[in-house]
Amino acid sequence: MMKYIFCLLALLIQPAVSWYVYHQQDKRQAALKVPMVFYSGVYLAVQFYVFIKYCIRFPERYQIWAYLIQAVILIAFLGLEMALWGSNRHIQRIDKQEQDSIRGFKNLLQELELCRMEVTDRENQRCVDALLEKMRYADPVSSPGAKLVEDRIHDLIAELPGITEQEAFKRTCDEIAKQLEIRKIKNAKERG
Repeated sequence: MMKYIFCLLALLIQPAVSWYVYHQQDKRQAALKVPMVFYSGVYLAVQFYVFIKYCIRFPERYQIWAYLIQAVILIAFLGLEMALWGSNRHIQRIDKQEQDSIRGFKNLLQELELCRMEVTDRENQRCVDALLEKMRYADPVSSPGAKLVEDRIHDLIAELPGITEQEAFKRTCDEIAKQLEIRKIKNAKERG
């Protein structure tokens, strides 16, 4: 029975990996883990092939070599699975950072839209409309280096409703437009 231990292990790994990939998660996470199922299937096939082709034929006194060969195959499989798991975690972390940066930029856009509702002067509304138009077509994904610029934009937008003088309002809108350009440059620079 000990002779078949790695084959039994390969048979047990396949359903365990499949359960891990498809059990209670969204489609995006499951899609990232599909290669794990593929590699566990490859491991199963390789383990059985090596066992049937070579390891079963080893004499009893050399059986330790059969175990070592199968153990090396198992270790290689586990290393590959750990590498895939690590890359999936990295992809999920990057995706979360991207979603957070998009959410932050959309919040700025929403703040500006709310500010537009509070502004009563027609000329000031035109300035806000120009900013809204510029922001709607801007890339919503922000690089980490643009975070300070977005904070500055947030502060400037928060100042707008309290400004009543047209010239001061226009200067603040121009400063927001300038900060949007700086954000655009920083994003392009960090993405390379």
